[in-house]
Amino acid sequence: MLTSFLYFIAEKKLIVDSHQTTLLAVSGGVDSVVLCHLFKKACLPFAIAHCNFNLRGAEADGETEFVKALAASYKVPFYTTRFETKTFAQNHKVSIQMAARSLRYQFFNRLLQQNGWDKIATAHHWDDVIETILLNFIKGTGIKGFYGIQPMHHQIIRPLLFARKNEIIHYAKEQKLHWEEDSSNQCNHYQRNFIRNKVIPLLHQVNPNLGSTIQATAIQLKDIGNLFDKHMDQIKKKVSTFKEEIHYLAMHPIIDQPWATTVTFELLRPYGFTFKQIKQLLTTTGTSGKMIHSTAYTLYIDRENWLVSKKKTEPLPEQVIASTTRSIPCGNHLLHFHYYRNANYILKKTTIIAALDYDKLQFPLIIRPWKPGDFFYPLGMKGRKKISDLLIDLKIPIAIKEKVCVIISNDQIVWVIGYRIDERFKVTETTQTVCEIRCTKP
Repeated sequence: MLTSFLYFIAEKKLIVDSHQTTLLAVSGGVDSVVLCHLFKKACLPFAIAHCNFNLRGAEADGETEFVKALAASYKVPFYTTRFETKTFAQNHKVSIQMAARSLRYQFFNRLLQQNGWDKIATAHHWDDVIETILLNFIKGTGIKGFYGIQPMHHQIIRPLLFARKNEIIHYAKEQKLHWEEDSSNQCNHYQRNFIRNKVIPLLHQVNPNLGSTIQATAIQLKDIGNLFDKHMDQIKKKVSTFKEEIHYLAMHPIIDQPWATTVTFELLRPYGFTFKQIKQLLTTTGTSGKMIHSTAYTLYIDRENWLVSKKKTEPLPEQVIASTTRSIPCGNHLLHFHYYRNANYILKKTTIIAALDYDKLQFPLIIRPWKPGDFFYPLGMKGRKKISDLLIDLKIPIAIKEKVCVIISNDQIVWVIGYRIDERFKVTETTQTVCEIRCTKP
């Protein structure tokens, strides 16, 4: 076991500096106890972190004391914490398992930062990989779900992925190690436990070599996935642009391809859209203005593009601009105010700068989002125009329209910020003082 452990670490380059301390996530079960023992045998420096999730009462408290004693026996640093996991899950509307995962990695990452360590090691083994692949298949996580658990992901390493569960137990007994049994592992209420205790034994009846078969398949899928990822990177570069925190995806290089559904799903999966939504999206590509929603994002169909942006939050509050204001936030931008004598001023041909006749403004000015029915007199026009019509003429996507704001002086719109000033407030030969407003990123 020790030889295989050292070979796996070297092959996967999990630990580059053998003098750097690794933080081991230790529950007290047989897997994490064996992980500690192998680190000690390999003379690799380590510290131990243990989480009590307040889910199993005295049993969990006993595990905390056991792991504390284990750390003492190895004479390594020991860190522990206690979480109100159920409360966290309720407040964040996630499962107990997801809550526990989020809490423990927050704790582990904090320890890494405080101590200047590089790696967190968990005791995942090959049987965990099998369970993960089957669970992902059932839940429909996409092609990446079939890769299983990887030996390294960012700062997390899994040095036991080479081993099967029965090999770990055999090693622990051979070395006369002691560990704690988690009674919740037998509770089939949890999805992973149900897969482990019910589904996998049935599959073994069909294929006694299930572990080896899934291992070989996972390796092949990972290789295929690497090719797929390279192709996806090329497609992303071809179809993606970002503007004003909106992801533009040119749809036509994709929609007529035989692989359109899978590729579109992979492009949009990071935003939480489902495979079913993607299939529906591809049947409505000509319906400009249509929207689909994930938990946190909205996708708009806009002419030749799909636009993805964060869901609209509460409208921006009205803000007051005094004559002494020099800068003020406006959504994701800043507005800067400068004043010049007209004789020395040169007009700039850009929509992000408004040059206004100061004497025609009545302070305080107001900034607010535009509203249906708002109108103004666009620069260069004699008649008035609704802002909604201006934005349509300029072909401004819905996702951006929602963020457009205006500056108002005495109930008159002075500037549709970033697009057009009002003819009535423009700088003329009779203007004495120019009020220049620049719109910039913070």
